[in-house]
Amino acid sequence: MPAVRGHPARRFTARCRELFGDVMNQPTRILIVADRAEQPGATQQAIAREDFEIVEAPNFNEAYDRLLDSIFELIVIETTEPARASIEFIKRVRATPQLAGILILILAEWGTGAPTLALSAGADAYEPNGPNEGKPISPIRLVTSIERLLGRQVAAAN
Repeated sequence: MPAVRGHPARRFTARCRELFGDVMNQPTRILIVADRAEQPGATQQAIAREDFEIVEAPNFNEAYDRLLDSIFELIVIETTEPARASIEFIKRVRATPQLAGILILILAEWGTGAPTLALSAGADAYEPNGPNEGKPISPIRLVTSIERLLGRQVAAAN
């Protein structure tokens, strides 16, 4: 097997695919933290695909509880709560040993400082989501970002 670089979760997933083959062809589980009142489920609709199993949580406390109760490969954070709440959630996830390897993507408005703070707190990536970028985020751009983060190119190349 070629060397897989990057996030430990990607290396783990690639190794599992090598060992278990088709058993690993189950949908990717994504937890979306979205507290928006307008267009509930917009992010979920943007990434609704056969190979993604989507679970949505309306706030960080419920999201954390769901993370402890089930296995997810990715967390997508899109909230209207202050950036400080997102940062605390990311730190809490990273401080929990059984959750530390989950990938985190934050959708944040550029120019607010939220993307930089989220990345420094342990988020793996962000996508701009704001007035200059258009709301909500482009479904194609979001899916591309998720696939890149999950290392789909690496899996497809093997």
